[in-house]
Amino acid sequence: MSVVVMVVVGYLSLNLLKVETSNHDTVSKEVLGTQAWFLAHSGAEWGLVRLFPLNQSGADDFICNGSVHTPDMERDNSGCRTKPQVKCDMTSVNYKGNAIRYFQIISTASCGTGINQVTRVQEVWAKEIE
Repeated sequence: MSVVVMVVVGYLSLNLLKVETSNHDTVSKEVLGTQAWFLAHSGAEWGLVRLFPLNQSGADDFICNGSVHTPDMERDNSGCRTKPQVKCDMTSVNYKGNAIRYFQIISTASCGTGINQVTRVQEVWAKEIE
């Protein structure tokens, strides 16, 4: 009888361990995903600041050259070992004889490594107002 009880308790303990391990992985990925989201958000804000500098009318579209930019920003030891990758694209639309420029900023950030790597992408659209 005691052998049967030990086998049942062992089986229940093993299943509880699997659930706990799965829960730990889920929480780790959630934390890394949140960190990647905030890092991508910071990259998008960096792009907007470069696109629309203070005390300047109109957009400074030097970052919208089709290349990927890597902003130089401080990071702590949070699991995000890379900087965000920021890309800007410009589209010009003719409306009632006026050219209106729209800017799309895409910021991508990754945190974690291997199977626990999480990537988040943030996209921001902006319109130039004259």
